[in-house]
Amino acid sequence: MKKTLAEIRDERRKSQKDMADILGIAVSTYCQYETGKRNVPAETVDNIAQILNIDKDDIFLPIKFTVSK
Repeated sequence: MKKTLAEIRDERRKSQKDMADILGIAVSTYCQYETGKRNVPAETVDNIAQILNIDKDDIFLPIKFTVSK
């Protein structure tokens, strides 16, 4: 079963603030990515996967998730 982005992030011992800082975005924006309240740009999905050292297809995101262009 796929894990959520939050679960993977926790396993990698990174906080939402850590991720936001690395990505150069606000913590609130990153939080909205994890909860599905905001679409994640395709480039950001790639960056998140690289930071967490996983394949982007291994990330389970909320049902509302759609990669924005």
